[in-house]
Amino acid sequence: MLNWLDFSGFGPALARFRRWLDKTPKREFSELSGRGRIGRLILMAVVVGVLCAPLIWFFLKH
Repeated sequence: MLNWLDFSGFGPALARFRRWLDKTPKREFSELSGRGRIGRLILMAVVVGVLCAPLIWFFLKH
């Protein structure tokens, strides 16, 4: 199913993102600053939205 998706252009960007994640310190949510907490919450909401969007679209279509 994923054969028709072309992710070839994302390789360098994903590698750069992975290197950045490897350099960042691992902190618990309570140790983050206010901006870090909001950023992490927004990132979680975006990921959940992207994962749930096909289900929402399917149920709203029918």
